[in-house]
Amino acid sequence: MRTTAHVLAAAAIAGVVLVTHAGCGDDPPELLVRVFDGGADGGDAASEAGPEVDPTLGGPCTETAQCDDGVPCTYDTCDQAIARCRNVPDDAQCDDGTFCNGKEVCVPRRGCGPGPVVTCQDGDPCTIDTCVEATKGCERAVRDVDGDGDPDDHCVGNRDCNDMDPSVSSQKTEVCENGKDDDCDGVVDEQPCARAESDVCGTARVVTSAGAVLLSTVAAKKDYATSCSVKTPAAGSDVVVEIRVPGVSTDPKKNVRVVATAENGTNEVAVALQTSCGAAGTEIACAALPSTSEARAIAREVVPGTSLFAVVTTQSEGNVSVRVDFDEGGPRPTNETCASATPIALDAPFDVALIDAAKDVPSACAGAKTGELAYSFTLGETRDVRIFASTLSGQGIPVVSLRDPADGSCATELRCRAGSAPPVFARSLAAGTYVFTVAGTTQLDASVLVKTYAPTPAPPTSSCATAPALAPNVRTAVDLSSLEDSIKNGCLGGGLAAAYALDLAAPSDVLVVGRFVLGTAGGVSLNGPLCTSADLLVCREQTTPVRVSKRNMAPGSYRVVVANEVGLSAEVTAFVRPTVAPTVVSASDGCAGTTVVPPAGGFFTGDTTGKTPDFGSACDTAGTGVGGAADQLLRLDLTARKRVVLDMTGSTYTTLLAIRQGAACPGIEVPDACWAGFSNLGRSFLERVLDPGTYWLQIDGYNGDKGQWNLDVRVLDP
Repeated sequence: MRTTAHVLAAAAIAGVVLVTHAGCGDDPPELLVRVFDGGADGGDAASEAGPEVDPTLGGPCTETAQCDDGVPCTYDTCDQAIARCRNVPDDAQCDDGTFCNGKEVCVPRRGCGPGPVVTCQDGDPCTIDTCVEATKGCERAVRDVDGDGDPDDHCVGNRDCNDMDPSVSSQKTEVCENGKDDDCDGVVDEQPCARAESDVCGTARVVTSAGAVLLSTVAAKKDYATSCSVKTPAAGSDVVVEIRVPGVSTDPKKNVRVVATAENGTNEVAVALQTSCGAAGTEIACAALPSTSEARAIAREVVPGTSLFAVVTTQSEGNVSVRVDFDEGGPRPTNETCASATPIALDAPFDVALIDAAKDVPSACAGAKTGELAYSFTLGETRDVRIFASTLSGQGIPVVSLRDPADGSCATELRCRAGSAPPVFARSLAAGTYVFTVAGTTQLDASVLVKTYAPTPAPPTSSCATAPALAPNVRTAVDLSSLEDSIKNGCLGGGLAAAYALDLAAPSDVLVVGRFVLGTAGGVSLNGPLCTSADLLVCREQTTPVRVSKRNMAPGSYRVVVANEVGLSAEVTAFVRPTVAPTVVSASDGCAGTTVVPPAGGFFTGDTTGKTPDFGSACDTAGTGVGGAADQLLRLDLTARKRVVLDMTGSTYTTLLAIRQGAACPGIEVPDACWAGFSNLGRSFLERVLDPGTYWLQIDGYNGDKGQWNLDVRVLDP
C-alpha cells in the first residue's frame, strides 16, 4: 500500500499536481489529477494548473479497492495501464423511474442530479404537445382550441372552420335558420338541415311509464348547467326528458332510476335529475364518468304524481337511449363502509347495484370509477375462499376487494380483483369474519357469489419468504394458475404473483424479462427480501415482454416477482453479469467511427440528436423518408453461435432497434430482427440466437424520433 508521500513523490516526477482534501489514512479517493505546465515564471503550481485531463480520472492506484470515490452512481476501477483510478459516471443508476421529469445524470464527484425536463415541443403551432408518463413518451394532438373534437382547419384542411365556437365543426349537422355555417361546408342554413327535438324544457319528451325512449342530440345546444357533465360541456348537446311518476301522492314513494346510453360507444354521456326543469339548484342526482358512454342516476323516495326532469348530455351529437324504471322506494344503501358491511350467506348469489355509492375505500386494483358497497361473511374454520363477481347490466366490470377487519378499519387489503375471471382467491383464511367491497369500472349491476373450499397448501412461489432460487440467465417456466395476489409490493395490483429469490455474490447488472400470454398485462419487479412497497426497487407493467433492469446492484439477497392479470402461464429470465462501466457512443454516425461491442457484451449510451438518418428499417412506420430517423451503429463480431439479448430500457424516445449482418458496414437487415418500442411495449428489445459472423446493431428512432438512448448487450451461450 503506497502512502500519500509516495504519491506526491511520483507526481513530482510525472509533472503533475495533486490537489488533495485534508484527511488521514491511505490515498484519499477524491484526489484530482491536473496537468502542470510549469508556467513561464515558475509560479505557484496550483494557480497554474490547467484543465482536467479526463473528468473520469482519479488518483494513483494499484488495485480497484483504492478507487471508491464515495459516489454511488460511478463505476470505480483501477486502470492498470496507467496506474490511475477511473470513476466513470453511469446515468442509468440515477434513473428515478419517472420519464417526464427528464433523464437524471451522474455528475462526477457529486452524484445524481436532474437532467433536462422532457418538453415534447416540436415547434409546430398546429400541435398540442404533452408528455405522457403512462406511455413514457410524447403525445401530439392536432390543435383544437374549442375542444369540440374537430381540429382547426388552418391545420387540417376542410375541418373546423370556427375553432372558437364549439357548436360549429365539420362533424356537426347544419341547423335550420340559425344563421350559422354549422357544418363548415361554406353554406349557411342550406337544405337538408336539422331541427332539434326535446332540446329545451318546453319541448321535453314526456315519459309516464317504465321503458326506454330513443332521443337524438342532433342540432341540440348545451342549454342547461349541471353539476357533472361530459369532458367538454361547451361542445356537448343536451336534451330533456320529463318523467311523470305514475300514481297519486298517497301511494308509496318510488325510486326512479334513469339509464342513458349513447348509440355510439365512444360518445360520452351524462345525466342529471332535477325537480324543476332547467333550475340547477333543484338537482338531486347527477352521473357522469370519464370516457363512458352510459350514465345512471337515481332519485330516491319520489312522491307519485310528481315530475322529474332528466337533462341528458352527449359529448358528440347522436342517438341516445334513455331507460326509466320505477322501483320500490327506499334510502341509499347503508353498507357504504366496512363498519356498516351487510352480512351475506356463503354459497348464495346476490345482486349489487352500483349507482350512487360513495368512494370510501382505496384498493390496489386500478380501474374502479364508482364508489363501493361493503359486505361481510363468517368462516367457522380455516377455508380457501373464492369471490366470484360478474356484470349483469352495464358496460364495465366489477372490482372486488377483500379486507382484513382485524384493525377495525379495514385499512389492510388482503386480495383484490378487477373482472370476473379469475375470481378473488384467498388461501387458508382462518376462522373469523371478513369484509369485502364491490365497486365498478362503470356504474353497473353485478352478481356476486362467495364460495369456500377445503384449505390447500401454498406453493413456495406464493410468498417472498419461501421463494425458490431463480437460476441466472436461464428461462424459467412460471405457473400462476394456482396462485393469489398475495404479494403486496405495489406492482400490478390484483395480479396473480410468483416470487423467486435472486442472490448476488458481487456487484451486478441485472435485467429481468417476463413473458406472458399475448393480450394480457404482466408485471415484473425487483424487490428487497420483504417484497413490500417500501423495498420495491423497480417495477414495470405492460404487455409481453416485460423488462426491468437495475445496474450495479449491491451483493445481497433480492426477490424477482412475476405477476399476470389473469393468472396464465408465464416465463421469467434474470440476466445477471458482473457490473460493467458504461460506454459512451459519440463518434458513431453512419459507418464512420463505429463502436465495437466486446465479446461478452456491455452497456452503451448515446444520443442520436444531430446524427444523420442513414439506414431505413423494415419495422419503421410507413411513409418514412429514405434513411428513416437519425441513427447510430455498433459492431458485434461473433466467433461462435450465440444468444444475443438487446434491451433499450431507459431510452428517452420511441426507439427502433434492428440487427444487420455482413462483413462490410452496414450489412443487410436480419429477418425478424427489428423492434419498434412504441405504445405500452416499452423500449426496443430483441433476443435472438445468431450464427458466427459480423453484425451491426442499428440504434434508430420510430417515425423520425430521436434522443438519448441506452443499449444493454448480453452475449450468452445459446
